[in-house]
Amino acid sequence: MNITKEEIDAHVRMLLEQNFDCDTGILTEGTNLFETYDLDSIDAVDLIVDVQKKYNISLSPEDFKEIRNYGDLLDTIAKTIAAAN
Repeated sequence: MNITKEEIDAHVRMLLEQNFDCDTGILTEGTNLFETYDLDSIDAVDLIVDVQKKYNISLSPEDFKEIRNYGDLLDTIAKTIAAAN
């Protein structure tokens, strides 16, 4: 599966808009999703479950320790997809 970071970004933005009613027009790679959109840990789990289903990957809790912003999330998803291939 050869997925670009732009494709991942488009999908995650769509999830944020549809599932969490987020205005992704203000979203940048430096955005803290918890602070900007008032997401909580359950929202984060829901988002990750959707991403895992879409890309048929498994993200571990260790993967999330390094995520500080939206760019980190995209990078983590991209790295996990690449490692799965």
